[in-house]
Amino acid sequence: MQLNKLNDSYTVSDQITIDDIETIKQQGFKTIICHRPDDEEPNQPSVDSIKKIAEECGLHFVHQPVVGSQLNMNDVADFQTHYEAAEKPVFAYCRSGMRSCTLWALSNVGIMESNEIIEATSKAGYNLSHLIK
Repeated sequence: MQLNKLNDSYTVSDQITIDDIETIKQQGFKTIICHRPDDEEPNQPSVDSIKKIAEECGLHFVHQPVVGSQLNMNDVADFQTHYEAAEKPVFAYCRSGMRSCTLWALSNVGIMESNEIIEATSKAGYNLSHLIK
């Protein structure tokens, strides 16, 4: 698990395991958002197995499955709703962290300057410069 902090209230990561949940809690996160559909690839931990342990640890859990190649503005709007309602800080994950990062970036268009979004995502290890025209 690689913690890639975009700001004080949102960090993204690649796929987590059940064993990572205690570390996530110890890092102070209050909510986990999963952006992966179940069975996206073989041997991926099920969302239900991660959700069960996360909730047993006192963490809130949101499952918003998004297919990376089909990500659209409805997904962004759904993310904004989940993020705004979430107890912060939020830890989000997908296969590599890119979907979770992209959803955050697109949800901040019009709120932050484009260069601030690109700088935050770049510092976290994600190149989203292709989103700027």
